[in-house]
Amino acid sequence: MKSIHTFYISILISLISLISASCNNKEFKETPPINISEVEDLVFPLDDSTVANMEYIQYFQRNDSNIFAFTNQYDNSILFYDYDSRKYLKRISFDKEGKNGIGNVFSFYYAGKDSIFHYHYNFRTAILTNEKGEVLDKDYIIVNPNPSPDSLFLAPTLFPRTNSPLKLLNGNLLIPGFLMAEAEGENDTNRPVMTYFDYKTKEIRHSVCYPQMYHKKNWGGDFTWRTPYYTLSSKNELVFSFSADHNIRVHSLFDDKYNEFYAGVGGDYEIEPFEETVVNFKPIDSEKLKRHYIENLSYGPIHWDKYRDVYYRIAMMPDSDININKRPIRKPIEIIVLDKNFNIIGKSPLKRDKYLINQCFVGLEGFHIQVQTENDDELRFKTFIIKDDKNK
Repeated sequence: MKSIHTFYISILISLISLISASCNNKEFKETPPINISEVEDLVFPLDDSTVANMEYIQYFQRNDSNIFAFTNQYDNSILFYDYDSRKYLKRISFDKEGKNGIGNVFSFYYAGKDSIFHYHYNFRTAILTNEKGEVLDKDYIIVNPNPSPDSLFLAPTLFPRTNSPLKLLNGNLLIPGFLMAEAEGENDTNRPVMTYFDYKTKEIRHSVCYPQMYHKKNWGGDFTWRTPYYTLSSKNELVFSFSADHNIRVHSLFDDKYNEFYAGVGGDYEIEPFEETVVNFKPIDSEKLKRHYIENLSYGPIHWDKYRDVYYRIAMMPDSDININKRPIRKPIEIIVLDKNFNIIGKSPLKRDKYLINQCFVGLEGFHIQVQTENDDELRFKTFIIKDDKNK
């Protein structure tokens, strides 16, 4: 009888141990290492009227040329270079005030000599100009932050950037944005980050909201965790990367449908929120937020490489030894590579450098990330390719 009793006790202990282990075990994901090579830097010469600290980049094709364009706040202009030869081509200057005034040049989308689209976030205005710097059209983008007193809808702060660009598709200007502060009541539909402006009907609609991990937790608002990044797929789908999400989300342009794909660094990383509960528009301790940022994994820009038909996603790894009082804060970087169907190919760490990840893009020669240099006469990018890249 004693042996039977001991047998059942042993079984009970084993069951308790299994349940405890299953509750405590974190989900482990596998992202294999791959070889991403750093090749020759991409360097553009600058004149005395141009600064390397630009706000916005666009890379595009015109006829048989690859064009690299960027904003220059020094003289309120957009500069154009031939990407292949690195030669300066031209600059288009814009008035800040008056009949053809557009304010400070910030974000733009060059579609042609008579179709340069701008968005000015302070003026909340979409502006159409030509290559002469003449204003052809202006539209005030009215996004009601809260349509009614009892609504929990919050419109985004529209803020296009290089890694979340202004685009024109099917007559719609795509203007991305983000949520500036934390607020209660967030769900799958009431905190959008993408705005569409229909140039023909002048109608505005929103799409793409934050993933579920943002809904009930406090992420500190502002640019640290609330900034989304997107790229367009070969099918003109919106491919979104959110800082606190291991997954990416692939959205249709025409409805609210989307698919999720794991695109993380692997392992059992858990990205912890800044605080467990949300209090409406609560002031945030910036030092604590910076400390939280360096102690957690976070994700950044995602870019489609049309030349190699892959996606690059930047991951910023935790490092509690970073000096949070030294700006900018630069965490260790890994690049995750996905195939055309959003399956993970692998990941590779980058050597530490003064990367400016807000300015990165894909060109014919590879994936380019701007680096800070001491030379004021150049604009420099580190260039990365997959080891077996046949384009090199």
